[in-house]
Parts: sequence; structure tokens; C-alpha cells
Amino acid sequence: MHRDGVELTFRQVSGLRPFVAAEVDGHAVSLMVHSNAGFRAMVTHDVAARTGLWLAPVERADYGIEEVGKLGSRGRTTATASLRVGNDVADGVEIAVFDVPQDEPVDGMLGVGWLRERGAVVDLGRGRLHFDGPPAAGTSLVWDEDWQAYVVVSTAAGQPVRFVVSTVAGVVVDTVAADRLGLGLGPVVDSDGGPTGSVVDVRPVEGSWTVDLDGRPRPVPGAVSWDLYAYANRPRPSGAIDGFLGCELLVQEGAVVDFSSGTLRLRP
Repeated sequence: MHRDGVELTFRQVSGLRPFVAAEVDGHAVSLMVHSNAGFRAMVTHDVAARTGLWLAPVERADYGIEEVGKLGSRGRTTATASLRVGNDVADGVEIAVFDVPQDEPVDGMLGVGWLRERGAVVDLGRGRLHFDGPPAAGTSLVWDEDWQAYVVVSTAAGQPVRFVVSTVAGVVVDTVAADRLGLGLGPVVDSDGGPTGSVVDVRPVEGSWTVDLDGRPRPVPGAVSWDLYAYANRPRPSGAIDGFLGCELLVQEGAVVDFSSGTLRLRP
């Protein structure tokens, strides 16, 4: 692949999110680059039908939503297909198949499994995804086996934090972490829903605060707070995640996330 890689197209889909042109079994699709998704890749049932994928029996009937809080009727299953992004081709990729809201059309996603396996580097500052070149210098990330994501260990508001490095949407602070960090929360302004039909209240984080990243404090504008574990419909462990560092902050700070070496580099 050319060193400049392939272009990321940024769209507003419940916050700012990067998409990349791809092919599934030779059929053109637009896939969200979603490092906070634990699978390799996913497509919707409609895209699976359009591309002629053979589907395994439904694994979970209670997974996949048509809209916030409303489960779809087709559940979650898997297919196996070739996946091309630029000149990178992976054969025999296990692809999850389930529904996501289509207020803004979404064909599917590239998850952290694919990003790690292919050694992808996501340059959110330049809007490129590539696979070659030397490992990106920067802050070493920690792989969290429970959440299936890369985590940056840092401090915020003078307290230790563990934030998932998420290539989608904005900064989200878990409600329990917001209380521990002494962050003020405003009234409920919205609701959001997880893939199993769970619904959580969304509150804005009020006041100015920073998170220490790559050698200096970084201002965090426009963060929101909700219960991450209620959203994901999973029990809260003792070493819980404190939040997500989302696309909007990472673009603001010119972030380069190297999923091969597990590093995060920001603008000096």
C-alpha cells in the first residue's frame, strides 16, 4: 500500500466518526473505523443480503437495534468473507452481522480485532489509515482484555484514570468516574442506546477540565457522561473503565493511533 494510505471520510453519526471505503467479497461498502468495537468487522443484515454472504444460524436474538432502545428482529450472526481496504486484502475474515440504526446510513464497521491483526495506523489528524511505515512513537497503550480495547492510563482532575482510546464520537465519562473525579454534570439532555436495547441518560460534563496525554494536559471540551456498563449491558468490574477518549478530541489533538505497536501520539 502507498505510504499515504487510504482516506478517512468524517461523518456526523451520533458524533463525529471516520469511515473508509472497503470491499466485502468484492462489493463496495463504507465501513466506520470503530476501535471501541471488540469484533473484527461487522455489516448489517441488509448489506449481508446485498453482498450475498452466507449467514450462520442466529447466535443472539437479543442483539442489534433498529433505533435507540428498540431491538431489531434479526439478531446477531456471523459470516466469513474477504475484506479489502486499499491494497490490504484479508481472506476468511469472520464478520459479525447485526442491525444498527439507519438514521444516517451505516453499512458496517471495522473493529479493533481487524485494526490489530492488520497492523493499522489511524492518523486522525491527517485523515488517513495506513499499514506501513515505522511504528508511531508516543504513549504506550494497555490492552484491556475485559473491554477488548486499548486503554491509556493517565490522570484527569488530579486523579488516576483509564480511558479507552475510541476512534468514534466524543469524550464520554462514566457516571461513577465523573463522581470520583469531582466533575459536575448538567441535567439530562439526551438518551443513548446499546446494541442489546439498553438505554442510558446522557448528561453534559460542566466546567473546564483536562486529561494528561502524551506529555501535557489537554483540554476536554464538550464531554458527556453516562453509565458505560449499563449501556453495554454488562456487570461493572473492580477495575472499571473510566471513559472513552473519542474521535472529536483525537482529531482536535492530531492523534495517531498505531494498532500494531499499541501507541498513541498527539500533536506536541
